[in-house]
Amino acid sequence: MGLTKFDIIFDNPWKIYYPGQTVSGNIVLVIDGVKKIRGICVKVKGEANTYWTTDKQTLDDTGKYCDENATFTAHEEYFQTKYYLVGSASGNEIEIQAGEHKFPFTCSLPANLPSSFESDFGHVRYTVKATLDRPWKFDQDVKAAFTVVSPFDLNTESKSSERIVEEMSKSFCCLCCASAPLNVSYSLPVRGYVPGQSMPIKVNVENLSTVTVNRIALILCKIVTFRATNPQTDTRIEEIVVTEVSKGPFDGGATADYEQYLDVPALPPSNLNSCSIIDLEYRLKVEACVEGWYHRNLKSDTLVFVGTVPLVNYQTPSAPPESSVKFTDDSPSKTFDKFHPSPTSNLYPQLPPPSYEESTYGARNLRERGESEHVIGLTNHFAPKYPFYHFPTIQ
Repeated sequence: MGLTKFDIIFDNPWKIYYPGQTVSGNIVLVIDGVKKIRGICVKVKGEANTYWTTDKQTLDDTGKYCDENATFTAHEEYFQTKYYLVGSASGNEIEIQAGEHKFPFTCSLPANLPSSFESDFGHVRYTVKATLDRPWKFDQDVKAAFTVVSPFDLNTESKSSERIVEEMSKSFCCLCCASAPLNVSYSLPVRGYVPGQSMPIKVNVENLSTVTVNRIALILCKIVTFRATNPQTDTRIEEIVVTEVSKGPFDGGATADYEQYLDVPALPPSNLNSCSIIDLEYRLKVEACVEGWYHRNLKSDTLVFVGTVPLVNYQTPSAPPESSVKFTDDSPSKTFDKFHPSPTSNLYPQLPPPSYEESTYGARNLRERGESEHVIGLTNHFAPKYPFYHFPTIQ
């Protein structure tokens, strides 16, 4: 006689929530015979962790330098709810009959939570863990993660609606004098965008030098700053290229005016303000890559915002196509209306609902330090899902 199924089923099939909402579902247990247990416990929690290892040199007893690995970590807990669905830790044994059993759970999320975030050096993660408390045996655990999206209405950030205009110039030295300059300027209509939107970047190139510009790259970068507190204070910065387009070459004497688009994929919003150990920002980098190893590239970058609610007076999104709204067999339209999360904005009351798409960056493993590797669900794929809007195609 044994356990044939132990699972966590969320009432919301998308497993996406906003701060202040209620997470609910069922712990499903299937056994093929009578089983004695003390109880079934559920724990819902939200936390952030950072962790990385670096090489450093230390002096040994003989005065020689030796390499040593140092691991830096930090932890931050936002909430934790733990209770027994049936039985108790100190109570008498109870019998569970053979067959399928469902035990409902519920947890109200706090109002101020950072968005789910996954990276190689840290994460903000929300999980449900159920434990089958068995007397005289090892406990059996199952674990699942869900997404929390903290709203970031671009209309409430004054800088989001700013127009961006940047100019760059550089002269290249030859044997006897400096060349005429390479001038590059670029502009964007606003500074704030949402996933699903395209950043229209106008570029002007005036290459008065004799140096060839192999390409001009437009790069959307995610800049993440991780902080550690143990064994001492430390910081690590990770720069990730989210998306990139380029154009070229531009020979000496060439001029050009053109426009290129950077599509914003499913990304966590810029506001990780409620997390004190991970900072997140996005920057648009423009780089003129010139020919010759002895010439330095012309570079510039500027801050941009990624939100969950688009700017009102810039572009109006449309409702997602039906093909992007997927129902499970037991999820009719009324279930969609009840559980499908949607960001709200007082400045944008008629905002069409977004769809939700998985981030490219997911958790490699849901296992925590010190947690048994036998917990069910640890190796299940999990990537946070973020609001993704649909805009009319740019011709």
